[in-house]
Amino acid sequence: MRFNRRSSALDRRTLLKGALGAGAWPLLRAIPAHAQIKSFPFSLGVAAGDPGPDGFVIWTRLAPEPLAPLGGLTPAAVDVTWEVSTDENIQRVARSGTVSASAEAAHSVHVEVEGLEPGRVYFYRFRAAGTESATGRARTLPAPGAPVSQLRFASAGCQQWEAGYYTAWRRIAEEAFDFVIHYGDYIYEAAVSVADNHGRPHPRVMPPDFGRCLTLSDYRRRYALYKSDPDLQAAHAACAFLSSFDDHEVANNWAADRDSKKTAGAVFLSRRAAAFQAWYEHMPVRRALLPHGPNISAYRSFRIGNLAEVAMLDTRQYRSYQTCGEPFASCQEAAAPGRTMLGEAQERWLEETLRAAKGTWQILAQQVLFSQLDWRSFPGHHGAGPQFRMDTWDGASAGRRRVLDILSDARAANPVVLTGDSHKALALEIARDGQDPCLGVEFLATSISSGGDGKQTLKNQDAIFRDNPRLKFLGDERGYTRHAVTPKRWQADFRAVQKVSTPGAPVVTRKSFIVEAGHPGLVGA
Repeated sequence: MRFNRRSSALDRRTLLKGALGAGAWPLLRAIPAHAQIKSFPFSLGVAAGDPGPDGFVIWTRLAPEPLAPLGGLTPAAVDVTWEVSTDENIQRVARSGTVSASAEAAHSVHVEVEGLEPGRVYFYRFRAAGTESATGRARTLPAPGAPVSQLRFASAGCQQWEAGYYTAWRRIAEEAFDFVIHYGDYIYEAAVSVADNHGRPHPRVMPPDFGRCLTLSDYRRRYALYKSDPDLQAAHAACAFLSSFDDHEVANNWAADRDSKKTAGAVFLSRRAAAFQAWYEHMPVRRALLPHGPNISAYRSFRIGNLAEVAMLDTRQYRSYQTCGEPFASCQEAAAPGRTMLGEAQERWLEETLRAAKGTWQILAQQVLFSQLDWRSFPGHHGAGPQFRMDTWDGASAGRRRVLDILSDARAANPVVLTGDSHKALALEIARDGQDPCLGVEFLATSISSGGDGKQTLKNQDAIFRDNPRLKFLGDERGYTRHAVTPKRWQADFRAVQKVSTPGAPVVTRKSFIVEAGHPGLVGA
């Protein structure tokens, strides 16, 4: 698997800052860990991410007191050793080293491990203050062009902490996937709430001093709370993540340089800078994703042998502002030619990436619903005519047409769009308009916990399907989507946990679909 990141011109000062943030070089004098760590420092677990054919990123953050300032540490740097082994007991060590965890990056560690064999499972751990972390597992993926017989992964996201237990993450951990695509909404930035929109009490209660996230300290504490969850830690330890972000990592429905309340300019960009810094500090991503103030280069691609190309997209930083009101509107302005979800530079990059793709499957991993969807018959929505969400690609339909043109021009034979955000499980066939032939498919993963306990079916479900002939499945429970991909076919299983209001619920497969290579369209399995 090839990891590809866009190059950027970095001056010396930025490079030094990046080194500090990534824990790559001990530029600050580290002190013995035992001098300041008085309790277990690996309270937030371990994680791996952004795998390539010769390695991956391994991550941890030292935080003996996760919700305290600096995680309960002093501003001094701390030396952390790491080991990567071919066995779970860490006896056959393949790579090892020492890095410095600095206060500038909340004592997080991002090690870009290299020199490993492609297509192999490895295990890793950290040590500080004489204490060992949990052991994590990650797989390097096949070299570009190498034959791949099968790929197994999950797509998941939307995990509001107080809305429910992370049972879905525990079930993902149990499946030991090759990787997880996390589309975003890893945290929710809003102030403490004790009940949902229907007045039902949340199963979990956040600390009472958790206000709306505005500062770097606010975002760091929110991530620390979320990452303290043992089910989420288990999923991270079970396989590598391909991480992205959506709106709630910064502010609800933010777009470009403003939030949904029209806060814009320097005030919002300062908040965005804090949010991106905290996101980087808590995600297993490469130094190329270190933010530069309010900007982050998060879109990137992964080549998985001869089987697939994954394009991780960013549908927040470069998009047009939502128009005609939100959340639902019939809006001619949304079709204006200049409207975009990706921005001009990212669209060019996507075209280049797809033209260079060699695999059977072309995967677009992104945040919000790509296909057109009429919401008029969904519960809580009324209207005589079609209604579309302006925060999705329906709010920039010209941008969607350009992406479809890119897929066509690049001769992408088997495009699959992976999405989240809507807290529903959806399967759709993608077409330009009306009766046009199917060009590809979209699988929208439901939420891990956001929205609380759900239902198998929605009211008016028959009407919803009549309004949306391209919609082939709709579910309203919490869970994730499991994908099994071979050179000949793709199987997607919509996995649902029966409850998130209590921990430990079982998981079931509600619906499975098959896509045959070379034959766009969904067939029930």
